[in-house]
Amino acid sequence: MSNKVDWSYLKPPLILFGVVLLIATLMIFVGAQYEKLHQTQYEQSLSTLRTTHTKYTKIINDIDLLEQYRNQFSEYRANGLVGSERRLSWVESLESTNETLQLPNISYHLLPQEAFNRPNFRVKRGVDIKSSIMDLKMSLLHEDDLFTLFEGLRQSIKTIFTVESCSVNRTSPVSSSLDTQSANLSSSCQLRWVTIDVK
Repeated sequence: MSNKVDWSYLKPPLILFGVVLLIATLMIFVGAQYEKLHQTQYEQSLSTLRTTHTKYTKIINDIDLLEQYRNQFSEYRANGLVGSERRLSWVESLESTNETLQLPNISYHLLPQEAFNRPNFRVKRGVDIKSSIMDLKMSLLHEDDLFTLFEGLRQSIKTIFTVESCSVNRTSPVSSSLDTQSANLSSSCQLRWVTIDVK
């Protein structure tokens, strides 16, 4: 007895199976493409988020730095380093320092303002650095008075100054002992007061 396959009964289930298999294959393919597309979008979004976070961090750091520089600039402007020269402040600082030091004699002469030039010294455009020479003549009890005066000036005023030249001469004979009440030395110095003008 032979078994014959009745294809008329099997044909509809086979067609249905083929259609279901085709649909499942298409769904798997479409799902894979969908996942790939969204994975790419996710990676792009993650990259954008990281870039944005980096920019945000940089902006925060720039704001902090700007605030720090703004405060420093305001302090320099208030102290007279930035802006118009403040000759009166320099003189007041010199006199207040001498009130503490009590030098026997001190005189000064301020020369007109001039450009601040140094070899290989360059500044950015819009920044103009000027300076004023102060001729300073003093009578000293001893050499240390000179350094004490400059240190007192440095602490009492934030404006930058440089000592261009200084000479010290003994007024009393070398053989005599130093007098602690009157001048034993005379000094002649040139100070250069620096002012920064920001246009």
